[in-house]
Amino acid sequence: MSAPAKPPLFTIPPAAPADPESSVWPLWVVYLAGVLSGAVIFLEAMRPSAAEVPTLTIAAVIGFGVFGAACAWLLSRISSFRTVAVGTRWLALCWGAFAAIGYPLLANRAIRDHFAARGDGESWVLLTPFTEEPAKLLGIVVVLLLAATRPRSALDGLVTGSFVGLGFEVVENVARSINNAITSYPPGQRDNLGSLAVDLLHEIVRGSWSGHIVITGIAGFGVGYAMTVRDRSAAARWGVATFLVALAVAGHLLWNSHRFGALYVLGQLGLFIFFLWLIRVGRRAEAEIYLPYLGYVTPSVVDVEHRRSRSRRRATSELALAIGTGDAQRAHRCVQRLVGDGAG
Repeated sequence: MSAPAKPPLFTIPPAAPADPESSVWPLWVVYLAGVLSGAVIFLEAMRPSAAEVPTLTIAAVIGFGVFGAACAWLLSRISSFRTVAVGTRWLALCWGAFAAIGYPLLANRAIRDHFAARGDGESWVLLTPFTEEPAKLLGIVVVLLLAATRPRSALDGLVTGSFVGLGFEVVENVARSINNAITSYPPGQRDNLGSLAVDLLHEIVRGSWSGHIVITGIAGFGVGYAMTVRDRSAAARWGVATFLVALAVAGHLLWNSHRFGALYVLGQLGLFIFFLWLIRVGRRAEAEIYLPYLGYVTPSVVDVEHRRSRSRRRATSELALAIGTGDAQRAHRCVQRLVGDGAG
């Protein structure tokens, strides 16, 4: 009878040094001020409309909340090795839901009123990408800098950006559903769920793959690329970041235009395909970081990774996280669990 397998002893490079607390507090001030004041601006603006259709408002929050939870689950599974921390995901969601909504709302109203005074009540929507995208971009940068674990690859930026976009999209859809009901039905008939069902179907079928989740994820990949890539010059890194941010703005502009016929649909489909391609590129870059350290693990343990066992997948994920954060003791415990599963 052979002796039970023992995991190899190995060391792991230390985690990226944390920023001193004294250099982080200004970011927290920016974050909290943006989220809290943005929430006040948005809620105060929506209060009269929500009071007019209370049943629809509650149903919209629940319906789009469930949709957002499903999207969050999918986004959390993008990474093959380590997922962006839960706290970081919540920071991104809250920024997108409030800070990136509130202040652009003030700007968009001023732009709309200016165009309305000139007799043009529609063209103002073409300027909203230039108010909303900078607000979301600022959130991506702030959240990545506040993250407990520094971003290791551009994929961290993509996931963070997508969560910012998800928060924005969910809140925007709730507000749009309320406004659609008020503008489409006469007084006394507005608080019904018919228009909400149409809005939910529209978001699930069309908006989920061509809206803020995708375009903000593309911008986030650019930010993550600029922050994490070390084998390219600063000019090359920021050139890529600038291009991807500009592409996100262009995608938002296309979404709001409704004026380009087939290009309108093909352009959005192209952005979604490009988003999926960025995920593939990010996973390859992530593998270059983590796979060399998994070489410390015996082949039998690596084979276990490919078996359909929830506990083994969880242990492998924890091993990758331990490698990423430099926690050698936790990594060794994960290897012990994997070897035990493999021996069994």
